[in-house]
Amino acid sequence: MSTPAPVAERSLIAWEPGEVRCGATVVSPAFLERPMATLAWVSQPQAGPVTYRFVIEPDGRTSNIRKAAKDARAMGGDDIAPSLAASRFAAGKGHFDCTIAYAPRQTGLDSAPLADLAAYSVNAISGPLPKNAWDRMYAQSDCRDERALGLKNRVFPNFRDIAGTPGVRNWSMVGFDIADDGVTTNVKTLAGTADPALDAASRTAVEQTRYYKGGRTGCRYPYWRAPATLAAPSAPDEEAFRPAGSTCPEKVEWTVPPSLRFPETYRRRAIEGWAVVSYDVAPWGEVSNVKVLASQPTEDFGNQSITVVRGGKVAATQGFVGCVDLVRFEMGPDASDQS
Repeated sequence: MSTPAPVAERSLIAWEPGEVRCGATVVSPAFLERPMATLAWVSQPQAGPVTYRFVIEPDGRTSNIRKAAKDARAMGGDDIAPSLAASRFAAGKGHFDCTIAYAPRQTGLDSAPLADLAAYSVNAISGPLPKNAWDRMYAQSDCRDERALGLKNRVFPNFRDIAGTPGVRNWSMVGFDIADDGVTTNVKTLAGTADPALDAASRTAVEQTRYYKGGRTGCRYPYWRAPATLAAPSAPDEEAFRPAGSTCPEKVEWTVPPSLRFPETYRRRAIEGWAVVSYDVAPWGEVSNVKVLASQPTEDFGNQSITVVRGGKVAATQGFVGCVDLVRFEMGPDASDQS
C-alpha cells in the first residue's frame, strides 16, 4: 500500500521596509505604503532583501524608482516599487540619492500574524487564501458561512462620500455578532488600513445589515475603497531625446498601432506613468532596437513600454533609425472596484 504524498504547505511573504536614507541622512516618511503580501510554497527558496533607489520630489512624492541591483531576486515582490510610488514624504527641498531596503518575512499559514492573513484575504493577488488560513481567522467564530442564516439585506457605504487615497486600496474589516432576530450587534473594526472615514462608514453599514436568522458570534465582513488615480509625473517633450542622425519623421505611420498593456501591479493601484523610448524601423515595417531613454515614476513603465512598442508595425518604407516616442500609461474611466 503506497503512502500518500505529503500535502505541500503554503506560506505568506510580507515585505518589511527598512529606514530611508538620502545620502547620509535618515528621512522619515509621512506615509510609507506597505507592499501587498503574496502566497508562496514553503519549499520554495527563500527570497533575499532587495534595495531600491529613488528621489523625493519637493512636493513629497517619490520618483525615479529603480532596483539597486538588477539581478536581485525578489520573489513575491512585484508590489514593492508600486507601493513605494504610492508613499509620501514631507514637502520641502526634496532629496536625491535615496535608498530603502525591503526584507522578506516568510511564515507558514499556521503561524502567520492574523492581521497579515486578514489583509491578504482582502487583497488576494496570488490566489485564494487556503482553508487552513480561514480556519485560523474563524477559530473563535460560529459565523463562517452566512448563507445558512439567510441575508435579508446587505448595506454598503456610500463610497462616493469617502475620499480615495492615490495609489492605495483602503479596506476595513468589520467584526460583529448576529442576534436571534437577525439584528447585527457588537459591531467593531477588526483590521484595515486605518482610514477613519471608511472605518466609520463600514461600521454603520454593518449595523444596518439584517439577516433572517441569527444566534451567531464572531462574524466579519470587509469593505474596500478603490484607489484614487495617482497621476504620472509631468512628461517631457520626446523630441528633446531625439538622437543626432535620426532619419525618423516626427510622426510615424503605424499600420499596426502599438497596443497599450498597462502593468497589472500598477493598474490595481491606479498608478499612472510614462516612458520615452527610441527604436529603429526596418524597410518592411518591423520595429527593432527598442531602448528606454527615460521613465517615471518607476523603471517598470520603461520595461513595459518595450513590449508595447515592439508589438507595433510601421508602414513599409525605406526604413528609419532614431525614432523616439512617448508612451503614456493612463487609467481609463474610474472603474468600480469597491465593496
